Amino acid sequence: MSQASSCVQNRKSRCLTASQIAKDSGRFEQWSQYNHLVVGSYHTDIPVHLKQDVEDVFNNFRRLPESWINKDSTTYARLQKDLGQEFLAFLQSAQVSSPSIFSPKAKRKESQQLLRELQNVFLAFQKLEKLRDSEKTWTEADYAAQVYNVLRATVGLLSDNRAHCPISLPQPLNEHVVTKKAALNLNARTIRPDGSLFVPRHEIAELSEEEKSPFNVLAQRRNTNNSASHGGASSFKWQSTLCSKLPAQPGFEVASCFWEDKKPEQKELEVAYRQNRMATTAALRQLHALRIEAPVFGLVWAEGTVRAHVDWYKEEDGRFTIVSAPYPGPPPKQPVRRKQLFHSWNLADPGHIIQVYLLLRKLDRWTVTGFRDRVVTGIRSLVDEVEKHDGKVVQWRRRSSLGKDMGRTDEHEYEPESISSPAKPRARGKAAKQAKRRTTRGAV
Repeated sequence: MSQASSCVQNRKSRCLTASQIAKDSGRFEQWSQYNHLVVGSYHTDIPVHLKQDVEDVFNNFRRLPESWINKDSTTYARLQKDLGQEFLAFLQSAQVSSPSIFSPKAKRKESQQLLRELQNVFLAFQKLEKLRDSEKTWTEADYAAQVYNVLRATVGLLSDNRAHCPISLPQPLNEHVVTKKAALNLNARTIRPDGSLFVPRHEIAELSEEEKSPFNVLAQRRNTNNSASHGGASSFKWQSTLCSKLPAQPGFEVASCFWEDKKPEQKELEVAYRQNRMATTAALRQLHALRIEAPVFGLVWAEGTVRAHVDWYKEEDGRFTIVSAPYPGPPPKQPVRRKQLFHSWNLADPGHIIQVYLLLRKLDRWTVTGFRDRVVTGIRSLVDEVEKHDGKVVQWRRRSSLGKDMGRTDEHEYEPESISSPAKPRARGKAAKQAKRRTTRGAV
């Protein structure tokens, strides 16, 4: 994945990208400490006020009609004629591996739309089989282009699906004193997730398009702009967008989900999870600043497998924390100790690839319904707080460089080098300066 950073290489040090931080567990651990990140349990730690939304997103059972796989039904005969036996065999295999996704009570109207969309899922399944049967070595970019993007094609019909959109990383929490060594790991300013789901502008137009809209009210208030900076990087206009650049039309830009495409090695899966957590941290810091209480989801794609996690923020006893919970799969019927943190969907399994598609479909719809509603509620509560109680907006975005005046770091130290400062002109040597003076005098 291509990563960006606003830091510039200079003579003393080079800036670490978000990708470099994620690739080193020590660097990421330090970044996590300064941003208060912890890992929690999906089944026990999700707050009550978020739990229903999270469970609804992952609840993709009993969505397909059993008549599709019942050979005695008239529906089966019609599908066999219109779509062919191969597609029906795909559905029957899905029922064998994942019977819970079928139901005699599936909604008829929704299932008709799903039937059309599942033909794309079947196409992705066939392409994956072709890749795996081939003797050629395929890259993750090949998997993304030929399989993942076919599945993700309909994601964005409702939400705003952005590829490689650079987003701003957060400022370390104020309670920490940034040491010289820590600053080396904290100066990356942006990250580019492989994919992001944003709330479309038209879905929240009421928040920004009128003269007295919440956005205009907040943008014009002195107490919502750091040091009365109405145009600078600390102004409300910058705090209102998750992206590294301001939108063409001023307004709110908020995201509900991020994903990464990686190679299947265990180390790469861990790296992708860390990268996702950096992105969700930025999103959650923005949501917190805007008084929006909502979870943010993450997906990791790797050579035909998919993992998921859900992250949220909490405040207890004055301490702000961001919690990430790997999705372990549906709760077992009987208590059992799980060997793996993550549930992995194998896209080579018809039942699993359909489940992943249903999850993507649910995330797309939730972004413009449940998540969007939480965004509107939170921002309107922020306006009330600012107008009635002189409330302020927390400055969450990365601002100035950390540790500008640091000296040279020993090349053999473990901590990475990362100073965010503009490149300086190369200093001229003494001999070069004398030669220039002689040339100037000769010209006169």
